[in-house]
Amino acid sequence: MVQQLSDEIVARGKKKRIQDVYLLPKGGQYQVIFRKNNYRNVYQILEIEIAEQLISRFKYLGQMDVGEKRKAQLGACTYLLNEEMQRIRISTVGNYQQQESMVLRFLYPFEKNTLLYFFPEVVQGLQIKTNRRGLYLFGGPVGSGKTTLMYTLARKLGIQVITIEDPVEIEETQFLQLQINQKIKQDYETLIKLSLRHHPDILIIGEIRDQQTAKAAIRAALTGHRVYATIHAKSLLGVRERLVELVQSTEEIQNSLQGIIYQRLLTDEADECVKGLVAYQLVSKESKSAFDWNTQLKRLFEEGRIHEEIYELEKE
Repeated sequence: MVQQLSDEIVARGKKKRIQDVYLLPKGGQYQVIFRKNNYRNVYQILEIEIAEQLISRFKYLGQMDVGEKRKAQLGACTYLLNEEMQRIRISTVGNYQQQESMVLRFLYPFEKNTLLYFFPEVVQGLQIKTNRRGLYLFGGPVGSGKTTLMYTLARKLGIQVITIEDPVEIEETQFLQLQINQKIKQDYETLIKLSLRHHPDILIIGEIRDQQTAKAAIRAALTGHRVYATIHAKSLLGVRERLVELVQSTEEIQNSLQGIIYQRLLTDEADECVKGLVAYQLVSKESKSAFDWNTQLKRLFEEGRIHEEIYELEKE
């Protein structure tokens, strides 16, 4: 029964292009929740015993410690279903009652990660505007398509690209993709140093999470490389503030940072689909350029493409 249930969840997630599946304890039961972009819906309610068996199955597939329910664990598996494969990242953590929750992140090949934009010309322009050496930061909420945007810009240039991620979320055969592995002491800083020996035209860093990674990214940019990296921040202006908070050296940032690109996903009411909205601030010795967030948002509202409540909520 548990295998049939896991097959069903993976099959539905793959068919619907779900980003995450949550298995969360609530009261005396568990909820199976599907997330795609900013939308979540409860797919199923499970009894505790069945939910625990389901979590154990995915932990086993992800080569995680099935008996450990207290510590947070990370794993990954390639799920074979009907002669097709689905790559899944697995994350578990236990609460104070030793009830585990689980998140399954569905990973898709790059060619299938298509993302529509409200203003496609902005993305096209970024391919030219981000061609200098230095650090380019990509900000936005979780699941807003930051990695897809970095891959899109890098792939169309047709040059040597190295990615460092934890884990690799989008498979791209044209790139040299490296994955963090703490068990063998391959952290961000170690792999960044290693990758620079290969002289990449673009180095993509999955996420700047701490001071160590931030400084390593800046050093890579200062040595004459073009570096794309994601960072979590609440707004376009907040991206630089977050980097300053981590590095605590505005001089290093000033010498390395070439641009900030910020993206969120919104529903286009006119086309009834989710699209990316991109804002940026770019700096070069010759000129400065910017594409303002609030100006675009106002234009979408005036054109009737987003509701007023979305306009008010997303304003910075």
